[in-house]
Amino acid sequence: MGFFSWISLLFNLCMLLSTKPTSSNAFLSKEAFAEIPSKFFDLAKRPEVFEYMVNIRRVIHENPELGFEEFGTSKLIRNELDKLGIPYKYPIAVTGVVGYIGSGKSPFVAIRADMDALAMQVVNI
Repeated sequence: MGFFSWISLLFNLCMLLSTKPTSSNAFLSKEAFAEIPSKFFDLAKRPEVFEYMVNIRRVIHENPELGFEEFGTSKLIRNELDKLGIPYKYPIAVTGVVGYIGSGKSPFVAIRADMDALAMQVVNI
């Protein structure tokens, strides 16, 4: 998995894991919506969140799995979603996971991330 794919995955996981499910049908006010980025970054800067994200990245990085073979990665993500009480659908295209946060009513945002590794040949000179 390339550097930017890892960054994307970590960002998406952080977004996913930092949001609590809600059943509210009310839309956010402009003021509340404007506060989301600063609240997100304040949360992301907390040492325990940073450590949590680094640990998850290390586990995924140390156990690379090729496309449609990410059974361990998928299980890790599902376990974390279970711990957070976030509902999800599994399997999607063999090993995929779709987590659901919020009411599901409009407006909504969909975030996608790859979790597979790229097959690479290491050449020692």
